[in-house]
Amino acid sequence: MLKDFFQKFSFIIFVFISYTIMAVSATIQILLDIPSFTQVSFNTWGFILWFFMVFSPTISAVIVVSISNGIEGLKKLLKGFLVWKVNWRWYLAALILILAPLTIGVIYIAVGGGGTGFSTTYTAQMIILAIVFGLFSGPIAEEAGWRGFALPRLESRFNAFVSSLILGIIWFVWHIPFYFIADSGYAIPFYIFAVMVIAIGIILTWLYNNTKGSLIITILAHFCFNFSTFAVMNVLGINPYWVFYIIVGTLGVGYVVFVFVHGGFKKFSRKPDEEMPFVKLPEKSAE
Repeated sequence: MLKDFFQKFSFIIFVFISYTIMAVSATIQILLDIPSFTQVSFNTWGFILWFFMVFSPTISAVIVVSISNGIEGLKKLLKGFLVWKVNWRWYLAALILILAPLTIGVIYIAVGGGGTGFSTTYTAQMIILAIVFGLFSGPIAEEAGWRGFALPRLESRFNAFVSSLILGIIWFVWHIPFYFIADSGYAIPFYIFAVMVIAIGIILTWLYNNTKGSLIITILAHFCFNFSTFAVMNVLGINPYWVFYIIVGTLGVGYVVFVFVHGGFKKFSRKPDEEMPFVKLPEKSAE
């Protein structure tokens, strides 16, 4: 009975559990005024709440799949972590999300734009710590849920563009509680962040569909996107901040347009259906 219910409403249940874990954890942190866990602020309760918040999509996916599909479903969910043998161009496509902003940022400073240049206040140890924290605080924590679980289920019913929009909105709403946590670091304007999340969601769908569902590639791309903010605004010291938004916005629009041109709106890919990391449901016959 429970298994049938979870199989029938798996996507809705997944979103509900993800949102619930996030909302409850964030509420506890806000009400009890618990400091956030970051790469420079270590505390036990902050870490516990951070873990449940950032891993909530994956926790939710594991719960839903375990109940509805058992061990075989879990293997299928986590299979994407093993897909690393893909063409080098897809690794480059992921790395572009940090290489392009850095390149434009360096050029901007070189031609006399505002910025301090490379900051010597960041030691190698600090940067490595920021990289490790950045990998787990989002990319590794979320991708099994958003791309591994949610995206294939959406794409079994809708085209890649519509699926990306739906998931992008769900993903953005999931982030909202961070704006109410004082020291979470979410300073980017709300409306800009919404557009950025939907745009990166489209790019991640494109990468996922063209690499046979590689979560390694989407994790790398997700990390590069997140870390580009730290690299350009903190390490390079781009000033004023709105310049960074223009840089990222322009590059993002260009990248999304390229995705549409390269793969089209239907699958974001030129690969045959049998190579897609999702199963298209058969069309209903007209009655």
